[in-house]
Amino acid sequence: DGRIAVREETVRLGILGTARIALGAMIPAASRTGAIEVTAVATRGGKRSRDACKAAPGAEIFAYYQSLLQSTEVDAVYIPLPNSMHVEWTLKAIEAGKHVLCEKPFSQNANEAEKAVKAARESGLTLMEGFMYRLHPQTLRLEELLRERTIGEVRQAMAQFGHRIDDPEDVRIIGALEGGSLGDVGCYCVNALRLAFGSEPVRASAFGRFAGDGSDEEFAGVLEFDEGLGFVSCSTTSARRERLEIVGTNGRITLNAPFRADKAGGTIEVQQADETTVEHFDEDEPYKAELEEFARAIRERRDPVIGPREILGNARTIEALLKSARAGGAALELRPTGRA
Repeated sequence: DGRIAVREETVRLGILGTARIALGAMIPAASRTGAIEVTAVATRGGKRSRDACKAAPGAEIFAYYQSLLQSTEVDAVYIPLPNSMHVEWTLKAIEAGKHVLCEKPFSQNANEAEKAVKAARESGLTLMEGFMYRLHPQTLRLEELLRERTIGEVRQAMAQFGHRIDDPEDVRIIGALEGGSLGDVGCYCVNALRLAFGSEPVRASAFGRFAGDGSDEEFAGVLEFDEGLGFVSCSTTSARRERLEIVGTNGRITLNAPFRADKAGGTIEVQQADETTVEHFDEDEPYKAELEEFARAIRERRDPVIGPREILGNARTIEALLKSARAGGAALELRPTGRA
């Protein structure tokens, strides 16, 4: 189908930047799988360069992102840069012939997401969004329960994820870098609601409390699906909380740690009439599973689990929610995405 495969069994990965998630999660995860080898890291130098050398001692260190993209020792790149830089560097990586795993949210703009998906398709390259929770055994089990219609037809789903970020210099809350609670943690909620209904929302309405630089600090939204309603609640100024509840015609599914079960494990509780069952899940290694899925998709020349269709659906939904909140809660129709 014109897709570009890698010559070796192990995908050689370059990382743009030294974000905490890159050094603390992705590089250690790569060291525990034979599917991925971190061969290059681009960093500005100084302490970050030393940190990169310590985390990935076998990797070549580049002073510039573009220099890494030109390396013949790199098959694919991981992009953990601030949100506003995701599409820009994805397009540059694709132009350089590299497969891309980009951190969530891939984009908060549907048109930009479509440009990247189109570029990847035309270049025969794999494009994946970094929602590692989707590869956790807990989420895989949730998908199984939904496919089996364990609770009947889904009518409502409520997703919440919030925490407090106190550092005003944290890129996750800087408006100019497309930071804010929806982009930081609310995007998980959006993705989970789309998963719960198995379809795309048709209308969105939202309210938010915005900081002076335009970033949303508190956010609440409603998504209308053909089958029912989904509710998003997220924050970067509150105590930590995460929960997903899916209500169907015949029961209810509740997850107490739907997005970060890797921290301390999680549970899935299924309630049907007078019967309640609870399944427990360990922390597991979703970042390792994410890298392995990325590598498999490249080798098998197919879309990854969180590939173009998910990227477009997430982007158009996030964009509509933000536009609604900035318009005082006006209900907005969601336009269909381009071809995934």
